[in-house]
Amino acid sequence: MFIDKTEEILIKTRRNIFGQNIGSSASVFSGSGLDFRELREYSIGDDVRKINWKATAKAQQPYLNLFNEERELNIVIAFMVSGSIYFGSRRFKQELMGEILALLSYSTLNNDDRLSTLLFSDREEFLMPPTKKMGTLNITLEKALGIDPLNKTADYDQFVTYVNERIKRRSLLFIIGDFYGDIDLSLLNKHEVYAVLVRDRFEEAPKLFGEMELIDPVSMEDEEILINDSVLKSYTEQIRENDERLYEHFAKNRIGHVKIYTDEAPFRKLSLLVGRP
Repeated sequence: MFIDKTEEILIKTRRNIFGQNIGSSASVFSGSGLDFRELREYSIGDDVRKINWKATAKAQQPYLNLFNEERELNIVIAFMVSGSIYFGSRRFKQELMGEILALLSYSTLNNDDRLSTLLFSDREEFLMPPTKKMGTLNITLEKALGIDPLNKTADYDQFVTYVNERIKRRSLLFIIGDFYGDIDLSLLNKHEVYAVLVRDRFEEAPKLFGEMELIDPVSMEDEEILINDSVLKSYTEQIRENDERLYEHFAKNRIGHVKIYTDEAPFRKLSLLVGRP
């Protein structure tokens, strides 16, 4: 069944990319060179993401990094595998993550940039080494949609260690997951990092009451619980606190981020995330 879903997502991806009337350079993002050239004073309208904060602090006025134009970008897409992505009221989070993976991958390969794709839980589940071959997208998407996430956990500490050990070249790093728990991506500062949070509206604001038997998709343990207003309030407060910590962490480490829900089409939000109007 996931093979049919793979074809469906690939067709949708091509329509999204080429339906935007943006010519042969069709993409959800426009690359920027990563080869540093010099500093200059910041001017209104400049890309604030290129501000050199150390130079700014020293000079007491904003300075900008300038880069030589590079023909080729190195892009890494990480698909975080956890039992919690096996959930969705409209469609599973895993499926939406697959569509996001396809959009980013297709855009990268269509731009003739180098693409690496990683499926990671608390270990490497699958790795597609750097490539420019469009045919690899089918393979990685089938892996992403076909993997069984149940009884798996996304360990972001292990992920950070893995990336720093394996990916030596500075890259644009896209991390796709639902981002629950204590997450620290600060040691990835060598790379330009983007976090794509995938959520379902029901999991953030569930409407359940009474006695329920719930199964933890990570541990696969079940528990009978009485759900009432107090329980729901505590649960939603934990979600809110989780996301507040995340956003503070992203801001502190200049990590671009976006949240996409399972009832949304991801193309527009991804385009805004990486700077294409």
